[in-house]
Amino acid sequence: MAEVQFWIGVHGVIAERNRILLLRRAARMAYRPGCWDLPGGHLMLGETFEECLAREVIEETGLQIEIERPLGLYKSPSEAYVQALFACRTPDMEREIILTPDEHIEAQWATVGELGRMRDLIPYLEGMLRCGMLDYLK
Repeated sequence: MAEVQFWIGVHGVIAERNRILLLRRAARMAYRPGCWDLPGGHLMLGETFEECLAREVIEETGLQIEIERPLGLYKSPSEAYVQALFACRTPDMEREIILTPDEHIEAQWATVGELGRMRDLIPYLEGMLRCGMLDYLK
């Protein structure tokens, strides 16, 4: 089996009142446009996972976060992409979410049950649901 370069994504399960913040990817996004995703992005050289997540969430939503704990790693069997997932809260719950329109076009809060019935989830999010990584929110 040949070695492959992997991308590392760092994503936040920002939960409030058992609802998770989801973002719909803009049509211009190269990977999975129109899919619902968690806030987060690619780890940069020199960043910790926590620094990356805080930076990405502010860039994508304008929200400050408090990282509670790591939830684990997720690797899709068919993609060269690994997600590091963290449980988060935001002290800015009442603040308006400010999206970067070239990245995301819509924000929504959903329960795990609602998430399981949604269409157009990004593949790793579907995988997390199947693996039970979000069951702590039920």
